[in-house]
Amino acid sequence: MTKTIDVKVLGRSFRFDIPKDIDPDTFMEIIVYVEDKIRSVRGQSIDLDSFRLGLLTSINIAADLFAMRRENEDLRVVMRRIDDVISSLDQPKQSSRKAGRGANPLHNTAAK
Repeated sequence: MTKTIDVKVLGRSFRFDIPKDIDPDTFMEIIVYVEDKIRSVRGQSIDLDSFRLGLLTSINIAADLFAMRRENEDLRVVMRRIDDVISSLDQPKQSSRKAGRGANPLHNTAAK
């Protein structure tokens, strides 16, 4: 199932059929983002036909995506390191607990 949504991009009206699982507000945020990118590219190069404008805008959006992917991977590496540090801090506690359990029965036996 789809929903039909009417939007304006750079003063032109468009009608899109979007799947029901896509929130219309999110879709509108995407439209605003793309429109901002188009304006940014257009501002850098005044003499662009619509194909080149669309292509350069797409390249700029793809560059943003790739930068976010790299940042996401960097954050994953940091999270793995944090997990490793936490795990290494937990290991001595677990070892001393096991050793403590082994010592308690002997201590209790001697006390009886």
